[in-house]
Amino acid sequence: MMNFFETVKNSFLRGVNSLSGRMQLFFHRPKKPAAPLADRLLADALLLGEIPSPTEREEERAVFVAERLNSLSIPHTIDGEGNIIVRLHGRGGRSAEPLLLFTGLGSERWNSFGSLGHLDTRYASGAGLADALGPAALLSVAESHNAGLSFWERDIILLFSVFGFDDPSKDAFLSFTEARRRPFAALGIRGFSPGVIFTPAQGSYRVEIKLYRETEEERKKAEERKKHEKVPETQEKTTNAAGDLTGTLVNMASGYLEKNGEDGDLSINIRRIEARTVYDRVPLEGVLELDLESSNREKLDGALEKIKADTEKYNAEGLASSLQVLSSIPPADPALCGKLAKILGNAAKSLKLKPVERSGADPSSFLVNMGIPALSIGLAEGRAGVDHDTVEIATVETGRLLLERCIELITGEEQW
Repeated sequence: MMNFFETVKNSFLRGVNSLSGRMQLFFHRPKKPAAPLADRLLADALLLGEIPSPTEREEERAVFVAERLNSLSIPHTIDGEGNIIVRLHGRGGRSAEPLLLFTGLGSERWNSFGSLGHLDTRYASGAGLADALGPAALLSVAESHNAGLSFWERDIILLFSVFGFDDPSKDAFLSFTEARRRPFAALGIRGFSPGVIFTPAQGSYRVEIKLYRETEEERKKAEERKKHEKVPETQEKTTNAAGDLTGTLVNMASGYLEKNGEDGDLSINIRRIEARTVYDRVPLEGVLELDLESSNREKLDGALEKIKADTEKYNAEGLASSLQVLSSIPPADPALCGKLAKILGNAAKSLKLKPVERSGADPSSFLVNMGIPALSIGLAEGRAGVDHDTVEIATVETGRLLLERCIELITGEEQW
């Protein structure tokens, strides 16, 4: 009798446990993504962010974008420089003047370990991840259009640039001077933050100054030359500085920082200062990177020439110097962009975002100086750091919707 009741009891408990397991499976069953386009946008950004950059023409990242477009059966062209260009037609077919959306494929903050993407319940992170959000956002626009989820009044051109827009040796917007591609307005995509509108009032230069200490053999040759040549006083001073390369770099940087507040329309900031050595404890090479920014082109160019002249003074016995302009963005008059800024602000408000205009150096200035209204907007909330960027996952969908809302309102305007 006891065995009978024991059997019934065990059967009942097994039934309860089985039901409990099925209920648990039901409540923990993976749910259908609420925002599949945002999920793919973030996935594309994470994958793109892991691809090495910068490279000469960002070949690997360009291949990634081209393959994604091929998988969506979206036609695209690759120009002579390697830039990828997509034209999406509006409701009425091909329109004469398109809206240009542009972003760069590269990142200066990629590294082999830190750029490996990481995800948790709230954040995505990786070195240079913010830079990858722009290309991923343009892929999302193409996917949305291809799936019939987005309809616009005019054509849209997507530009995935393999060069930095601020590269002094390249003109990423050169092909858009042609009549068939010339846009009526343009919009750049940045990583952070939604609701922020970047206006191109400022111009900038980034310069790299290198100082080299002479080797012992070079120093002896210089001493021999000195016996037969009279060395100017300024060169004597820099010869003494050759013994302390680190101190020389610090003094140079301090001098520019002291002058920083003398002109309210010109700022000079230290981006990087580094002294390098290999086998000797005394550094043989030093690097100083400076950022110059101003809304006045003459002052900006004048400051650059002054720094060039200062650098030349270190080409004396014991030291050699060089200067390279790493990036250049011209200032522009944002007055041409008033209407566009208002539209972007209205788009942000429609999603309950507070529009914030931020003035600074922005690639859109190249287009503004061509007579084309152009601004840039941010996509997601997050923080860009030296070692890694952190993106708030929940805000990616907000940024994607903001971008589509901006396109809708801009292309809906009849008069430009």
